[in-house]
Amino acid sequence: MKVIRHPNTGAAPLRAAFVFLGDTIFPTKSVSSTLIRSIRFMHTTSSHYDIVIVGGRPAGSTLAARLGQAGLRVLLLERATLPSRPPASSPAIYAKTMQMLEDIGADVAVYARNTPRFTRWITEYRDAFTLVNRVPHAFGRDYGYAIDRARFDEALWRTAARRPTVTARQNFAVSDLLWDNGRVVGVRGRTPGCPEETFTADLVVGADGRFSLVARKANAREYLRRDNLPTSLLYAYWKNALPYDEGGPVVYAYGGETGVGFLLMDSADGSLAVVIEGQAAKMEPARGQSAEAFYLEKLRAVPQIWRRLANAERLTDVHGMKRVGNLYREPGGPGWALVGDALHQKDPLDGQGIFDAVFTAKTLAQAIVDWKRNGKSWAEALRWYRREVHAETFPMYIETLRRVRRDLYTAHPDWLIRTVGRWLLDDPEMKRRIGLLLVRGLTPDEAAPSPGLVLRALLRGLRQSAGLRPAFS
Repeated sequence: MKVIRHPNTGAAPLRAAFVFLGDTIFPTKSVSSTLIRSIRFMHTTSSHYDIVIVGGRPAGSTLAARLGQAGLRVLLLERATLPSRPPASSPAIYAKTMQMLEDIGADVAVYARNTPRFTRWITEYRDAFTLVNRVPHAFGRDYGYAIDRARFDEALWRTAARRPTVTARQNFAVSDLLWDNGRVVGVRGRTPGCPEETFTADLVVGADGRFSLVARKANAREYLRRDNLPTSLLYAYWKNALPYDEGGPVVYAYGGETGVGFLLMDSADGSLAVVIEGQAAKMEPARGQSAEAFYLEKLRAVPQIWRRLANAERLTDVHGMKRVGNLYREPGGPGWALVGDALHQKDPLDGQGIFDAVFTAKTLAQAIVDWKRNGKSWAEALRWYRREVHAETFPMYIETLRRVRRDLYTAHPDWLIRTVGRWLLDDPEMKRRIGLLLVRGLTPDEAAPSPGLVLRALLRGLRQSAGLRPAFS
Protein backbone atom coordinates (compact mmCIF):
# COMPACT_ATOMS: atom_id res chain seq x y z
CA MET A 1 0.00 0.00 0.00
CA LYS A 2 1.16 3.53 -0.80
CA VAL A 3 -0.30 6.88 0.24
CA ILE A 4 0.54 10.09 -1.60
CA ARG A 5 -0.03 13.78 -0.96
CA HIS A 6 -2.28 15.62 -3.32
CA PRO A 7 0.14 16.92 -5.98
CA ASN A 8 -1.22 20.46 -5.83
CA THR A 9 -2.19 20.95 -2.18
CA GLY A 10 0.58 19.05 -0.41
CA ALA A 11 -2.02 18.22 2.22
CA ALA A 12 -1.02 17.19 5.71
CA PRO A 13 -0.89 13.42 6.33
CA LEU A 14 -4.38 12.82 7.67
CA ARG A 15 -5.84 15.15 5.05
CA ALA A 16 -4.06 13.62 2.07
CA ALA A 17 -6.36 13.40 -0.93
CA PHE A 18 -5.62 9.90 -2.21
CA VAL A 19 -4.68 6.46 -0.94
CA PHE A 20 -3.21 3.63 -3.00
CA LEU A 21 -4.66 0.19 -2.21
CA GLY A 22 -2.61 -2.22 -4.25
CA ASP A 23 -2.06 -0.10 -7.36
CA THR A 24 -5.39 1.73 -7.28
CA ILE A 25 -5.85 5.25 -5.91
CA PHE A 26 -8.93 5.92 -3.77
CA PRO A 27 -10.12 9.07 -2.01
CA THR A 28 -9.00 8.96 1.62
CA LYS A 29 -12.58 9.36 2.79
CA SER A 30 -13.04 5.67 1.87
CA VAL A 31 -10.08 4.59 4.05
CA SER A 32 -9.92 4.71 7.83
CA SER A 33 -7.70 7.28 9.55
CA THR A 34 -6.15 4.48 11.61
CA LEU A 35 -5.04 2.81 8.40
CA ILE A 36 -3.73 6.09 7.03
CA ARG A 37 -1.65 6.71 10.17
CA SER A 38 -0.04 3.30 9.76
CA ILE A 39 1.60 4.05 6.41
CA ARG A 40 4.11 6.56 5.09
CA PHE A 41 3.50 9.41 2.68
CA MET A 42 5.14 9.85 -0.68
CA HIS A 43 5.25 12.70 -3.23
CA THR A 44 3.95 12.17 -6.75
CA THR A 45 6.28 11.90 -9.69
CA SER A 46 5.96 13.45 -13.13
CA SER A 47 2.44 14.17 -14.40
CA HIS A 48 3.38 13.28 -18.01
CA TYR A 49 2.37 9.87 -19.36
CA ASP A 50 2.67 7.97 -22.59
CA ILE A 51 -1.11 7.45 -22.58
CA VAL A 52 -3.96 8.94 -20.55
CA ILE A 53 -7.15 6.86 -20.73
CA VAL A 54 -10.40 8.59 -19.78
CA GLY A 55 -12.84 5.92 -18.59
CA GLY A 56 -12.07 2.78 -16.61
CA ARG A 57 -14.87 0.38 -17.56
CA PRO A 58 -14.10 -2.70 -19.74
CA ALA A 59 -12.72 -0.83 -22.77
CA GLY A 60 -10.49 1.48 -20.75
CA SER A 61 -9.29 -1.10 -18.24
CA THR A 62 -8.43 -3.77 -20.80
CA LEU A 63 -6.65 -1.19 -22.96
CA ALA A 64 -4.62 -0.04 -19.94
CA ALA A 65 -3.74 -3.64 -19.09
CA ARG A 66 -2.45 -4.31 -22.61
CA LEU A 67 -0.44 -1.09 -22.74
CA GLY A 68 0.93 -1.90 -19.31
CA GLN A 69 2.02 -5.30 -20.63
CA ALA A 70 3.97 -3.40 -23.30
CA GLY A 71 5.68 -1.27 -20.62
CA LEU A 72 4.03 2.01 -21.57
CA ARG A 73 3.38 4.53 -18.83
CA VAL A 74 -0.41 4.83 -18.51
CA LEU A 75 -2.77 6.96 -16.40
CA LEU A 76 -6.25 5.39 -16.16
CA LEU A 77 -8.98 7.77 -14.95
CA GLU A 78 -12.52 6.80 -13.92
CA ARG A 79 -15.12 9.23 -12.62
CA ALA A 80 -17.07 6.58 -10.67
CA THR A 81 -16.00 4.63 -7.61
CA LEU A 82 -15.87 0.89 -8.31
CA PRO A 83 -17.55 -1.49 -7.80
CA SER A 84 -20.64 0.11 -9.32
CA ARG A 85 -22.89 -0.76 -12.22
CA PRO A 86 -22.95 1.29 -15.42
CA PRO A 87 -26.27 2.90 -16.39
CA ALA A 88 -27.18 0.16 -18.89
CA SER A 89 -25.41 -2.80 -20.41
CA SER A 90 -26.04 -6.25 -21.79
CA PRO A 91 -24.12 -8.48 -19.35
CA ALA A 92 -23.60 -11.46 -21.67
CA ILE A 93 -20.07 -12.64 -22.44
CA TYR A 94 -18.99 -15.64 -24.50
CA ALA A 95 -15.88 -17.62 -25.31
CA LYS A 96 -14.14 -15.14 -27.61
CA THR A 97 -14.42 -12.35 -25.05
CA MET A 98 -13.11 -14.66 -22.31
CA GLN A 99 -10.20 -15.62 -24.54
CA MET A 100 -9.20 -11.98 -24.95
CA LEU A 101 -9.49 -11.43 -21.20
CA GLU A 102 -7.15 -14.38 -20.59
CA ASP A 103 -4.55 -12.56 -22.69
CA ILE A 104 -4.32 -9.76 -20.12
CA GLY A 105 -4.33 -12.03 -17.08
CA ALA A 106 -7.95 -11.38 -16.03
CA ASP A 107 -9.08 -14.24 -13.80
CA VAL A 108 -12.49 -15.70 -14.64
CA ALA A 109 -12.74 -16.93 -11.06
CA VAL A 110 -12.71 -13.28 -9.99
CA TYR A 111 -14.71 -11.46 -12.68
CA ALA A 112 -17.34 -14.25 -12.88
CA ARG A 113 -17.22 -15.20 -9.20
CA ASN A 114 -20.30 -17.12 -8.10
CA THR A 115 -21.82 -16.63 -11.55
CA PRO A 116 -23.43 -19.70 -13.16
CA ARG A 117 -22.49 -20.82 -16.63
CA PHE A 118 -25.45 -20.86 -18.98
CA THR A 119 -25.49 -23.35 -21.82
CA ARG A 120 -28.93 -22.71 -23.29
CA TRP A 121 -30.86 -19.94 -24.98
CA ILE A 122 -34.61 -20.39 -24.78
CA THR A 123 -36.92 -18.33 -26.98
CA GLU A 124 -40.66 -18.24 -26.45
CA TYR A 125 -43.21 -16.42 -28.57
CA ARG A 126 -46.62 -16.12 -26.93
CA ASP A 127 -48.10 -19.60 -26.95
CA ALA A 128 -46.95 -20.23 -30.53
CA PHE A 129 -43.68 -22.04 -29.85
CA THR A 130 -40.72 -22.51 -27.53
CA LEU A 131 -37.26 -23.02 -29.00
CA VAL A 132 -34.20 -24.33 -27.17
CA ASN A 133 -30.73 -23.72 -28.57
CA ARG A 134 -27.44 -24.81 -27.04
CA VAL A 135 -24.46 -22.49 -26.75
CA PRO A 136 -22.12 -24.01 -29.37
CA HIS A 137 -18.55 -25.04 -28.69
CA ALA A 138 -16.23 -22.32 -29.97
CA PHE A 139 -12.86 -20.96 -28.85
CA GLY A 140 -12.56 -23.72 -26.26
CA ARG A 141 -15.89 -23.17 -24.46
CA ASP A 142 -19.55 -24.07 -24.85
CA TYR A 143 -21.08 -21.70 -22.31
CA GLY A 144 -21.49 -18.05 -21.47
CA TYR A 145 -21.93 -15.85 -18.41
CA ALA A 146 -24.46 -13.16 -17.60
CA ILE A 147 -21.95 -11.37 -15.44
CA ASP A 148 -22.56 -8.84 -12.66
CA ARG A 149 -21.19 -5.68 -14.27
CA ALA A 150 -20.17 -4.14 -10.95
CA ARG A 151 -18.02 -7.17 -10.12
CA PHE A 152 -16.78 -7.56 -13.68
CA ASP A 153 -15.74 -3.93 -14.10
CA GLU A 154 -13.91 -3.83 -10.78
CA ALA A 155 -12.04 -7.06 -11.60
CA LEU A 156 -10.82 -5.67 -14.93
CA TRP A 157 -9.86 -2.40 -13.24
CA ARG A 158 -7.70 -4.27 -10.73
CA THR A 159 -6.16 -6.34 -13.53
CA ALA A 160 -4.99 -3.12 -15.17
CA ALA A 161 -3.91 -1.48 -11.91
CA ARG A 162 -1.59 -4.39 -11.08
CA ARG A 163 0.66 -3.43 -13.99
CA PRO A 164 3.69 -1.55 -12.62
CA THR A 165 3.50 1.17 -15.28
CA VAL A 166 -0.25 1.79 -14.89
CA THR A 167 -1.52 4.41 -12.45
CA ALA A 168 -5.25 4.00 -11.82
CA ARG A 169 -7.41 6.71 -10.25
CA GLN A 170 -11.08 6.46 -9.46
CA ASN A 171 -13.50 9.26 -8.57
CA PHE A 172 -11.70 11.63 -10.95
CA ALA A 173 -13.84 13.56 -13.44
CA VAL A 174 -12.11 14.88 -16.56
CA SER A 175 -13.59 18.24 -17.57
CA ASP A 176 -11.56 19.23 -20.63
CA LEU A 177 -8.75 18.39 -23.01
CA LEU A 178 -5.48 20.30 -23.22
CA TRP A 179 -4.45 21.48 -26.69
CA ASP A 180 -1.24 22.73 -28.30
CA ASN A 181 -1.19 23.81 -31.95
CA GLY A 182 -4.21 21.72 -32.87
CA ARG A 183 -3.05 18.60 -31.05
CA VAL A 184 -4.45 17.11 -27.86
CA VAL A 185 -1.66 17.03 -25.27
CA GLY A 186 -3.44 16.16 -22.03
CA VAL A 187 -6.48 16.48 -19.79
CA ARG A 188 -7.70 18.52 -16.86
CA GLY A 189 -10.16 17.52 -14.18
CA ARG A 190 -10.64 17.01 -10.48
CA THR A 191 -11.63 14.74 -7.67
CA PRO A 192 -14.70 16.17 -5.85
CA GLY A 193 -13.62 18.59 -3.18
CA CYS A 194 -10.06 18.90 -4.49
CA PRO A 195 -8.32 21.48 -6.70
CA GLU A 196 -8.17 20.98 -10.44
CA GLU A 197 -5.29 18.90 -11.81
CA THR A 198 -3.75 18.62 -15.25
CA PHE A 199 -1.92 15.68 -16.84
CA THR A 200 -0.07 15.69 -20.14
CA ALA A 201 0.39 12.72 -22.46
CA ASP A 202 1.56 11.71 -25.90
CA LEU A 203 -1.97 10.37 -26.50
CA VAL A 204 -5.36 10.79 -24.79
CA VAL A 205 -7.86 7.96 -25.28
CA GLY A 206 -11.58 8.36 -24.74
CA ALA A 207 -12.99 5.17 -23.23
CA ASP A 208 -15.77 7.20 -21.65
CA GLY A 209 -18.84 5.64 -23.18
CA ARG A 210 -21.72 6.65 -25.39
CA PHE A 211 -21.71 10.29 -24.29
CA SER A 212 -17.94 10.58 -24.51
CA LEU A 213 -16.48 13.89 -23.33
CA VAL A 214 -13.29 13.16 -25.26
CA ALA A 215 -15.25 12.64 -28.50
CA ARG A 216 -17.20 15.84 -27.92
CA LYS A 217 -14.18 17.98 -27.05
CA ALA A 218 -12.20 16.59 -29.98
CA ASN A 219 -15.13 17.18 -32.36
CA ALA A 220 -15.07 13.55 -33.46
CA ARG A 221 -17.20 13.16 -36.56
CA GLU A 222 -20.08 10.68 -36.42
CA TYR A 223 -20.88 8.54 -39.44
CA LEU A 224 -23.04 5.54 -40.38
CA ARG A 225 -25.51 6.81 -37.80
CA ARG A 226 -28.91 5.09 -37.85
CA ASP A 227 -31.71 6.80 -35.92
CA ASN A 228 -34.70 5.39 -37.81
CA LEU A 229 -35.23 2.38 -35.49
CA PRO A 230 -34.92 3.86 -31.99
CA THR A 231 -35.17 1.51 -29.02
CA SER A 232 -35.17 2.06 -25.27
CA LEU A 233 -34.62 -0.39 -22.43
CA LEU A 234 -35.19 -0.83 -18.71
CA TYR A 235 -33.65 -3.43 -16.42
CA ALA A 236 -33.19 -4.47 -12.82
CA TYR A 237 -31.72 -7.41 -10.90
CA TRP A 238 -33.94 -9.69 -8.80
CA LYS A 239 -33.34 -12.41 -6.22
CA ASN A 240 -35.36 -15.46 -5.17
CA ALA A 241 -36.97 -15.67 -8.62
CA LEU A 242 -38.26 -19.03 -9.76
CA PRO A 243 -35.96 -20.88 -12.19
CA TYR A 244 -37.12 -21.31 -15.75
CA ASP A 245 -37.01 -25.09 -15.33
CA GLU A 246 -34.87 -27.76 -13.67
CA GLY A 247 -32.35 -27.83 -16.51
CA GLY A 248 -29.98 -25.21 -15.13
CA PRO A 249 -29.20 -21.55 -15.90
CA VAL A 250 -30.57 -20.08 -19.12
CA VAL A 251 -30.91 -16.93 -21.15
CA TYR A 252 -34.65 -16.68 -21.77
CA ALA A 253 -36.20 -14.39 -24.38
CA TYR A 254 -39.91 -13.77 -24.64
CA GLY A 255 -41.78 -11.99 -27.40
CA GLY A 256 -45.47 -11.22 -27.26
CA GLU A 257 -46.54 -7.66 -27.89
CA THR A 258 -45.24 -6.36 -31.21
CA GLY A 259 -42.42 -3.93 -30.58
CA VAL A 260 -41.47 -5.09 -27.07
CA GLY A 261 -39.31 -8.00 -25.91
CA PHE A 262 -38.18 -9.44 -22.57
CA LEU A 263 -34.86 -11.01 -21.62
CA LEU A 264 -34.18 -12.89 -18.37
CA MET A 265 -30.64 -14.04 -17.55
CA ASP A 266 -29.44 -16.07 -14.58
CA SER A 267 -26.60 -14.06 -13.07
CA ALA A 268 -24.26 -13.80 -10.07
CA ASP A 269 -25.13 -14.84 -6.50
CA GLY A 270 -28.44 -16.37 -7.52
CA SER A 271 -29.71 -13.13 -9.07
CA LEU A 272 -31.78 -12.75 -12.22
CA ALA A 273 -31.27 -9.89 -14.68
CA VAL A 274 -34.64 -8.87 -16.13
CA VAL A 275 -34.56 -6.59 -19.17
CA ILE A 276 -37.33 -5.03 -21.25
CA GLU A 277 -36.40 -3.57 -24.63
CA GLY A 278 -38.70 -2.14 -27.22
CA GLN A 279 -39.53 0.56 -29.70
CA ALA A 280 -38.71 3.86 -28.05
CA ALA A 281 -42.29 5.10 -28.41
CA LYS A 282 -43.62 1.98 -26.65
CA MET A 283 -41.16 2.32 -23.77
CA GLU A 284 -42.35 5.75 -22.66
CA PRO A 285 -44.15 5.77 -19.30
CA ALA A 286 -47.52 7.48 -19.14
CA ARG A 287 -47.60 11.08 -17.96
CA GLY A 288 -46.82 11.11 -14.26
CA GLN A 289 -45.79 7.43 -14.22
CA SER A 290 -42.32 6.56 -12.97
CA ALA A 291 -39.94 4.32 -14.88
CA GLU A 292 -40.18 1.81 -12.02
CA ALA A 293 -43.99 1.70 -12.16
CA PHE A 294 -43.91 1.33 -15.95
CA TYR A 295 -41.33 -1.48 -15.72
CA LEU A 296 -43.38 -3.42 -13.16
CA GLU A 297 -46.59 -2.89 -15.12
CA LYS A 298 -44.99 -4.41 -18.21
CA LEU A 299 -43.69 -7.41 -16.27
CA ARG A 300 -47.03 -8.09 -14.56
CA ALA A 301 -48.79 -8.06 -17.92
CA VAL A 302 -46.93 -11.17 -19.10
CA PRO A 303 -47.86 -14.33 -17.15
CA GLN A 304 -44.85 -16.24 -18.51
CA ILE A 305 -42.58 -13.60 -16.93
CA TRP A 306 -44.46 -12.70 -13.79
CA ARG A 307 -44.83 -16.31 -12.60
CA ARG A 308 -41.08 -16.23 -11.91
CA LEU A 309 -41.08 -12.80 -10.24
CA ALA A 310 -44.32 -12.67 -8.25
CA ASN A 311 -42.62 -13.73 -5.02
CA ALA A 312 -39.15 -12.44 -5.88
CA GLU A 313 -37.41 -9.37 -4.47
CA ARG A 314 -35.90 -6.64 -6.58
CA LEU A 315 -32.22 -6.16 -5.71
CA THR A 316 -31.55 -2.94 -7.62
CA ASP A 317 -33.27 0.18 -8.77
CA VAL A 318 -34.67 0.19 -12.29
CA HIS A 319 -32.03 1.47 -14.70
CA GLY A 320 -32.26 2.08 -18.40
CA MET A 321 -31.37 3.94 -21.53
CA LYS A 322 -33.54 5.97 -23.88
CA ARG A 323 -33.15 5.90 -27.63
CA VAL A 324 -30.07 3.70 -27.86
CA GLY A 325 -27.51 5.02 -30.33
CA ASN A 326 -26.32 3.24 -33.47
CA LEU A 327 -23.24 4.89 -34.92
CA TYR A 328 -19.50 5.07 -35.50
CA ARG A 329 -17.20 7.95 -34.67
CA GLU A 330 -13.88 8.87 -36.19
CA PRO A 331 -11.37 6.68 -34.34
CA GLY A 332 -8.90 9.43 -33.56
CA GLY A 333 -6.88 12.41 -34.59
CA PRO A 334 -3.79 14.37 -33.54
CA GLY A 335 -3.09 13.29 -29.98
CA TRP A 336 -6.38 11.48 -29.35
CA ALA A 337 -8.25 8.23 -29.99
CA LEU A 338 -11.56 6.57 -29.07
CA VAL A 339 -12.36 3.03 -27.96
CA GLY A 340 -15.41 1.00 -26.87
CA ASP A 341 -18.80 2.76 -26.90
CA ALA A 342 -17.07 6.10 -27.40
CA LEU A 343 -16.03 4.75 -30.80
CA HIS A 344 -18.90 2.49 -31.87
CA GLN A 345 -22.42 1.93 -30.55
CA LYS A 346 -25.14 -0.46 -31.56
CA ASP A 347 -28.38 -1.77 -30.17
CA PRO A 348 -27.84 -4.30 -27.33
CA LEU A 349 -30.37 -6.75 -28.80
CA ASP A 350 -27.67 -9.34 -29.63
CA GLY A 351 -25.57 -8.76 -26.52
CA GLN A 352 -22.34 -7.81 -28.31
CA GLY A 353 -21.37 -4.70 -26.31
CA ILE A 354 -18.72 -6.19 -24.01
CA PHE A 355 -17.12 -8.07 -26.89
CA ASP A 356 -16.90 -4.84 -28.89
CA ALA A 357 -15.34 -3.01 -25.94
CA VAL A 358 -12.68 -5.66 -25.33
CA PHE A 359 -11.98 -6.16 -29.05
CA THR A 360 -11.57 -2.48 -29.87
CA ALA A 361 -9.28 -2.12 -26.83
CA LYS A 362 -7.11 -4.99 -28.05
CA THR A 363 -6.92 -3.50 -31.53
CA LEU A 364 -6.15 0.02 -30.33
CA ALA A 365 -3.44 -1.33 -28.03
CA GLN A 366 -1.71 -2.92 -31.03
CA ALA A 367 -2.00 0.31 -33.00
CA ILE A 368 -0.48 2.30 -30.14
CA VAL A 369 2.39 -0.15 -29.67
CA ASP A 370 3.09 -0.06 -33.42
CA TRP A 371 3.24 3.74 -33.19
CA LYS A 372 5.26 4.00 -30.00
CA ARG A 373 7.62 1.06 -30.49
CA ASN A 374 7.52 -0.28 -34.05
CA GLY A 375 8.14 2.79 -36.20
CA LYS A 376 4.64 3.47 -37.57
CA SER A 377 3.41 7.03 -37.75
CA TRP A 378 0.33 7.82 -35.70
CA ALA A 379 -1.62 8.44 -38.92
CA GLU A 380 -0.65 4.98 -40.24
CA ALA A 381 -1.51 3.30 -36.96
CA LEU A 382 -4.87 5.08 -36.84
CA ARG A 383 -5.78 4.01 -40.38
CA TRP A 384 -4.96 0.39 -39.50
CA TYR A 385 -7.06 0.63 -36.33
CA ARG A 386 -10.07 1.90 -38.26
CA ARG A 387 -9.78 -0.87 -40.88
CA GLU A 388 -9.53 -3.63 -38.28
CA VAL A 389 -12.43 -2.33 -36.23
CA HIS A 390 -14.65 -2.07 -39.29
CA ALA A 391 -13.73 -5.52 -40.56
CA GLU A 392 -14.83 -7.08 -37.25
CA THR A 393 -17.75 -4.91 -36.17
CA PHE A 394 -19.48 -3.59 -39.29
CA PRO A 395 -21.07 -6.87 -40.49
CA MET A 396 -22.54 -7.46 -37.02
CA TYR A 397 -23.67 -3.83 -36.90
CA ILE A 398 -25.72 -4.30 -40.07
CA GLU A 399 -27.03 -7.67 -38.85
CA THR A 400 -28.11 -6.17 -35.51
CA LEU A 401 -29.99 -3.36 -37.27
CA ARG A 402 -31.73 -5.98 -39.42
CA ARG A 403 -32.76 -7.87 -36.31
CA VAL A 404 -34.10 -4.73 -34.65
CA ARG A 405 -36.23 -4.05 -37.71
CA ARG A 406 -37.42 -7.66 -37.98
CA ASP A 407 -37.99 -8.40 -34.28
CA LEU A 408 -39.14 -5.05 -32.90
CA TYR A 409 -40.39 -2.99 -35.84
CA THR A 410 -42.18 -5.53 -38.05
CA ALA A 411 -45.60 -6.95 -37.25
CA HIS A 412 -45.71 -10.58 -38.37
CA PRO A 413 -49.03 -12.38 -38.87
CA ASP A 414 -49.61 -14.98 -36.18
CA TRP A 415 -50.08 -17.78 -38.73
CA LEU A 416 -46.69 -16.94 -40.29
CA ILE A 417 -44.92 -17.10 -36.93
CA ARG A 418 -46.53 -20.44 -36.06
CA THR A 419 -45.50 -22.01 -39.37
CA VAL A 420 -42.67 -20.53 -41.41
CA GLY A 421 -41.07 -18.67 -38.50
CA ARG A 422 -41.07 -21.71 -36.25
CA TRP A 423 -39.92 -24.08 -38.99
CA LEU A 424 -36.94 -21.90 -39.87
CA LEU A 425 -35.84 -21.13 -36.31
CA ASP A 426 -36.19 -24.73 -35.14
CA ASP A 427 -34.13 -26.23 -37.95
CA PRO A 428 -30.95 -27.84 -36.53
CA GLU A 429 -28.60 -26.20 -39.02
CA MET A 430 -30.25 -22.82 -38.63
CA LYS A 431 -29.92 -23.10 -34.85
CA ARG A 432 -26.25 -24.04 -35.16
CA ARG A 433 -25.53 -21.02 -37.34
CA ILE A 434 -27.43 -18.61 -35.12
CA GLY A 435 -25.56 -19.88 -32.08
CA LEU A 436 -22.15 -19.54 -33.73
CA LEU A 437 -23.06 -16.05 -34.92
CA LEU A 438 -23.86 -14.91 -31.36
CA VAL A 439 -20.55 -16.25 -29.97
CA ARG A 440 -18.61 -14.79 -32.93
CA GLY A 441 -17.78 -18.21 -34.34
CA LEU A 442 -19.30 -17.24 -37.71
CA THR A 443 -19.61 -13.91 -39.46
CA PRO A 444 -23.10 -12.75 -40.52
CA ASP A 445 -22.28 -13.66 -44.12
CA GLU A 446 -21.16 -17.15 -43.09
CA ALA A 447 -24.25 -17.63 -40.92
CA ALA A 448 -26.72 -16.44 -43.56
CA PRO A 449 -28.84 -19.35 -44.83
CA SER A 450 -28.62 -20.33 -48.47
CA PRO A 451 -31.84 -20.76 -50.48
CA GLY A 452 -31.29 -24.52 -50.31
CA LEU A 453 -31.05 -24.46 -46.51
CA VAL A 454 -34.23 -22.38 -46.24
CA LEU A 455 -36.08 -24.81 -48.52
CA ARG A 456 -34.91 -27.85 -46.55
CA ALA A 457 -35.92 -26.19 -43.27
CA LEU A 458 -39.39 -25.40 -44.60
CA LEU A 459 -39.89 -28.90 -45.96
CA ARG A 460 -38.71 -30.41 -42.66
CA GLY A 461 -41.12 -28.24 -40.71
CA LEU A 462 -44.00 -28.99 -43.06
CA ARG A 463 -43.49 -32.74 -42.79
CA GLN A 464 -43.20 -32.59 -38.98
CA SER A 465 -46.39 -30.51 -38.78
CA ALA A 466 -48.11 -33.12 -40.89
CA GLY A 467 -46.91 -35.88 -38.54
CA LEU A 468 -44.45 -37.29 -41.06
CA ARG A 469 -40.86 -38.32 -40.41
CA PRO A 470 -38.32 -35.86 -41.87
CA ALA A 471 -37.00 -36.96 -45.23
CA PHE A 472 -33.48 -35.82 -44.30
CA SER A 473 -31.43 -35.10 -41.22
